[in-house]
Amino acid sequence: METQKLMNLCERLPEVNQTYILNLDKSNATKIIYAYELIRFNDYLIGKQLGEESKINYKTYFEISYDDITEYFRTIIKKGNEYNTVQRARTALNGWFHALNEIHAVRGNPVCSGKILERLFWEITGKEPGDKGKKEIIPDMEGFLDVIENGTGFSSARKKYHEKHRLRDMAIVALILDTGIRISELNALNIDDYDRGFSQLYIQKRTIKVDKDTKEKLEQYIDQGRTVLEGADSRQSPLFVTSNGKRLAVRSIQSILKKYSVAADNPQVISAGKLREISAEKYYQETGDMQGLKERLGVKSMAAVEKYILKGENQ
Repeated sequence: METQKLMNLCERLPEVNQTYILNLDKSNATKIIYAYELIRFNDYLIGKQLGEESKINYKTYFEISYDDITEYFRTIIKKGNEYNTVQRARTALNGWFHALNEIHAVRGNPVCSGKILERLFWEITGKEPGDKGKKEIIPDMEGFLDVIENGTGFSSARKKYHEKHRLRDMAIVALILDTGIRISELNALNIDDYDRGFSQLYIQKRTIKVDKDTKEKLEQYIDQGRTVLEGADSRQSPLFVTSNGKRLAVRSIQSILKKYSVAADNPQVISAGKLREISAEKYYQETGDMQGLKERLGVKSMAAVEKYILKGENQ
């Protein structure tokens, strides 16, 4: 009976799918599930005009992007499907696109990870698989930011030193939280990498527009804070400098963040990497745009984007 059911389902699939299903090294029961999920996905492609019923072939799947697949999962979640059903769809599509990738019929597997699927399910339904409970996406930064802005907890002597660097350090943290810039990229910035007119930053091969708060902090530092640091008056010089007007080293930036973390009595050092993760989390939470986040972070693959998003959840 299973064999006949499988053959009936295969008749509803284009030849490229049929060949894959029938040659799978799996039980007929699993093949039936995969066939059903491919039928459902193909119907979605046709409905979205991403494919034509009589012309679904390798070229159709070659054109499918990560965002297309993710939007498909959003669609079936919004229809009220339970997580196990959505997970089954991901497993089937992941197997199919993995097979296509093996024969170089696609540019990498566009199917999101299981962790990202869990996140999508929670965002849309408010439920998490396994009743894990809601996790805080963005850690509480209040104490950390308060120390940077006000020198809370510092002695009088330390506050005097802190005041000299306060605007610089506020700008550094605001810039990482807003743009997700790497610490090495931050270290390499020069004054002329910031465009006041367009409120944007030129970071290696990408351009990122900064938000209003970051713009205010950055320009306040450039106009006021940076001028009190010796030798920091050249428009071609480093953006972030030491008290001697020298480029602020990566190790120095790390030490600055550690200092504020300790002063805020934070149980974990809030590093530049952690701030980058928080930035990625916030951007994705607000936009849901994985491709935009990939470009913003300056990473090469969607897998790398997923790692940034999921790091914070696994800590």
